[in-house]
Amino acid sequence: MQLNYEAIRRNMKNLEKYYDFIKDEETKNTVKKIQDKALYVNKNYMSAITEFINPYIAEICIPVIKNYDIKFEIFPSYEHCERKVFILSPQYSETSDENEFISGIRINNKSKFKKLSHRDYLGALMSLGIDRSKTGDIYVYDNYGDIVVHSDIADYIIYNMDKIGHNKIEAEKIKLSSVNFKEQEHEVLNIISSSMRIDNIVKHLTNSSREKASVIIKAGSVKVNYVPEDRVSTELKEGDLLSISRAGRFKIYNTYGTTKSGKIKIKIKHYV
Repeated sequence: MQLNYEAIRRNMKNLEKYYDFIKDEETKNTVKKIQDKALYVNKNYMSAITEFINPYIAEICIPVIKNYDIKFEIFPSYEHCERKVFILSPQYSETSDENEFISGIRINNKSKFKKLSHRDYLGALMSLGIDRSKTGDIYVYDNYGDIVVHSDIADYIIYNMDKIGHNKIEAEKIKLSSVNFKEQEHEVLNIISSSMRIDNIVKHLTNSSREKASVIIKAGSVKVNYVPEDRVSTELKEGDLLSISRAGRFKIYNTYGTTKSGKIKIKIKHYV
C-alpha cells in the first residue's frame, strides 16, 4: 500500500489546531495516543485496538481517526457502557472480529454470605497491577461480575485471581455474546433545588454549603460529561453525568415538577 506522506503531514498540521480546543491535558494525551495507533494501522496495514476510553474522548477521537485511510468500530455498542475501545482496521481489509482483541471474563463469587460490589471487583483487578486502560466496565450481579478486557491480559487475570477480600472466587473466560451488559449499580436520590446551576446541585450532593460547593468546582474537582467544569453558573440538564472528587459519580436522571415555593424536584442516580 502506497502512503501519501504529504497528505499525512497536512493532516498533522490541522490536527495540531484541533488539539488546541482540548483544554484537559490528560484527555489531549489520550487522543494523541489514539492518533498514533491510527497512524500505525494506516502505515502497517494491520488491525489494532485502543485503550478503553470514556464517551467524550471517543467522540473527539472520531475526527482524528477519519484523517487516516482506515475504518473503525466502537466496542461495546451497548448504550449504558461507559468505557469503550476503538478497533481500527485497514480500509480494504475484512471486518475485524472483536473477539480477537477483547475477552469477556466472568468472576464467580463462591461465598454465600457476602455479595461483592463494583468497588470489590475493581480493587481486586487493580491489586493485580492491571492497567485500568486495559479494562472496561464491570457489570455486577448477585453471584458474579462480568468484565471485558484486552485479550492479552485475560489469562493473567484468570490464573492469578482466586480471592476477593475473604471471598473465594472463580474466574473464567466467556464469549463476548455471553457478557451480561447493564447499567452500573446505583441508588436514586431525590433532591429539591432552587435552580439547576451546578453549584446548587453540588451543594446537595456533597451535603455542604453553596460557598463550599463553589470552592470545590473552582478547584477543578468536578467534571460534567467527563469534561472538567470550573464555572459555578453552569446550568445542568437531564442526562448530564457529574463526577465529583471524593464524592462519587452522579447522573441527573430527571426533573419531576416543582414545590409550592417554585423549587425544582430532581431525581439523581448515584453510582455505587
